[in-house]
Amino acid sequence: MIKLDFAKAFEFDSVNWESLLKILESMGFPAKWQRWMKMLLSTSKSAVLVNGVPGPWIQCKRGLRQGDALSPYLFLLVADVLQQLIKSDGLVLHPLSDSACPVLQYADDTIILIRAEANGVARLRSILDMFSAATGLKINYDKSTITPMHLPEGALEEF
Repeated sequence: MIKLDFAKAFEFDSVNWESLLKILESMGFPAKWQRWMKMLLSTSKSAVLVNGVPGPWIQCKRGLRQGDALSPYLFLLVADVLQQLIKSDGLVLHPLSDSACPVLQYADDTIILIRAEANGVARLRSILDMFSAATGLKINYDKSTITPMHLPEGALEEF
């Protein structure tokens, strides 16, 4: 079992807006909705609090705003692409069957149940790297966790 931690999932240096808009288009969102999202994203500004005093406004160029009611939903749409990539791959398999491995998503927490096989784990890492490069969502591997189940001794180090 792997629990992924997305680095700064709702910060202004995370999700690539161009990728998000392409995802909305490919999922069939109406053009009007896509224009609203583009306007919402492109007009966003942030300020940094220093000793409780807001600094100058910064024009955002990527990312989803923390505290924005729409951000978690937009994040889930981007995370759904990761689920589809993993589920459509033939090497990343369920621990107990030859079907695709389960990917569970709740807010910015992603849990992947994967068979403990070197080629599947390597393929998952490749998918995660491609997903990160395309969407801007980086995986924080230092905060991500692996919980091994029924592995022979020494196998975890191999993965």
